Amino acid sequence: MTPLEVYEKAGVDSLPVDPISAANALGIKVISYSSFLNIADVDIENLYKKSREGFSFKYGEQYCIVVNEKSCGEKRRRFTIAHELGHIVLGHLELPEITKKCENEANFFASEFLAPPAVLEACGVNSVAEISKICGISAGCAEIVFSNLYKNCNSEYKNLVKNHFSDYILLYNSAKQYIV
Repeated sequence: MTPLEVYEKAGVDSLPVDPISAANALGIKVISYSSFLNIADVDIENLYKKSREGFSFKYGEQYCIVVNEKSCGEKRRRFTIAHELGHIVLGHLELPEITKKCENEANFFASEFLAPPAVLEACGVNSVAEISKICGISAGCAEIVFSNLYKNCNSEYKNLVKNHFSDYILLYNSAKQYIV
């Protein structure tokens, strides 16, 4: 699944993208480490061995994302949830193991999902700070997005994303004229 397919299925059409709502709309449960510890037979040390920030798994037909509510800040948690959503929608949980390539793909998915380049370009975004603010992502993540913002990408896909977010883009660009 592409980020656009997730936006369409989850009804996402504005920024900042709420990865928890998107996951829930796809039938994916998002739970905290503390909730997971209450239902799973595992202690916090073993949970941290799996991941200090979050992980995803499939139980029967149910996908779940578990995120450490005490790890880093809100922006990092949002990225972690989007990253784990990427693992799920890209089919990584169906593989025998999560490879470095899978991790890179999930990172790319999360960045594009939370900060869609086509939308940012159409909004005339011109700084790392603006990306961080409107997308609710860390400055570090925004810097990576910004450095790749105007590089070539599939123009048909880019147009589909811009069309999906067209109302938001119009509103954002209209509001910019009032910012001094």
